[in-house]
Amino acid sequence: IAIAMLAHMGLVSARMTGSLYALANHASTFTVGVMVALFSLVPMLTAVRAGRWLDVVGAWRPTLIGMLLVLAGMSLPALFPYPNTDVAPLLVCAALVGTGCMLVMLAIQRVVGEYADPNNRAAAFSWFALGASVSGFLGPVVSGALIDAFGHRIAFAVLTLVALLAVGFLWMHRALLPQHPREVKVPEPRHPLELLQNPPLRRVMFATVLVSMSWELQTFVVPVHGTRVGLSASQIGFVLGSFALATFVIRLAMPRLSRRYTEWQVLIFTLLSSSASFALYPFFSSLVPLLCITFVLGLGLGAAQPNIMSLLYSRSPPGRLGEALGLRLTIINSSQVALPLILGAFGSVLGTIAMFWTMALVAGFGGGVALRWRKHEPRATSETQAPATRTEQALSERTPN
Repeated sequence: IAIAMLAHMGLVSARMTGSLYALANHASTFTVGVMVALFSLVPMLTAVRAGRWLDVVGAWRPTLIGMLLVLAGMSLPALFPYPNTDVAPLLVCAALVGTGCMLVMLAIQRVVGEYADPNNRAAAFSWFALGASVSGFLGPVVSGALIDAFGHRIAFAVLTLVALLAVGFLWMHRALLPQHPREVKVPEPRHPLELLQNPPLRRVMFATVLVSMSWELQTFVVPVHGTRVGLSASQIGFVLGSFALATFVIRLAMPRLSRRYTEWQVLIFTLLSSSASFALYPFFSSLVPLLCITFVLGLGLGAAQPNIMSLLYSRSPPGRLGEALGLRLTIINSSQVALPLILGAFGSVLGTIAMFWTMALVAGFGGGVALRWRKHEPRATSETQAPATRTEQALSERTPN
């Protein structure tokens, strides 16, 4: 979890710092959208193959390569000033950091899923998600303070040092990450879209799309909206940090909540609260109301990931866990590639208000659909998880500690 936290902190910090760096140098909203999309472009194209590779080689190599990519990406904007190189270092940084974080998170998610108690997997993923909440809070807040005090390049230099420390920390604890022996056999590769022929898994992927769209909108539009209404970099960092703090609070409570509410009940709350939050954003321009709205949005979206991951593990076909994780990441990254481009162009023409209200309608529609699906979706139990668990146990028995 600590390794995943460091990688995720690099991602959220680079996205915010890169966006503000470009905006400070008079880049257009569309240019910022292109840069943000690049954080997800390569992961979108490679996540399924990365999942299959992970099934074969284990978590160590993907995690190490991912952290090295994050380190390389962070160093570029620090080394090459914007006036001399324009936006190019930020674009390359986005591609490298996004790909590296994808490898790290995919590997650590698989490890958490394999080691978790099948009857309480949502709680295990809540602890994993808590780490992401901490890094999601620290990244924007620290980056905003560094930008205001020392500038954008120094902020990237500090992030480079953090990534370097993360690589050292990973090397020290490499024995904790399993490596599958070469002779481990996995099923023959099949088209990943075959997974969507399973109705329960298809519904999980639908929820994944809507949650990802909502998360992406707040990540992309909040800095743009904050800049438009005159907030400083530190204030924008606190707004984004409020979102991360809310995800931490709800994930801390999720182990207890998961005993009272089913996964789909939580996802319905996520979609409806997101719809209400996006509808309210355009009416406020001062710091305190934006902090409150973003906190409510974070409560809803923060509750989604542990429950989606629990559903994903319980609904995945035997022997295709890594592939299903990769398909989920492909769907998420597809929306993260397309949405910044669409939102950037959309915002340049119609403004941020239209973006907020459009997403409010989409999330509200998704919540209504999920309400109808809830009666067809039983809670994930050890019985529904048994096929996947047997495969995981077979792999872990052949995997050295």
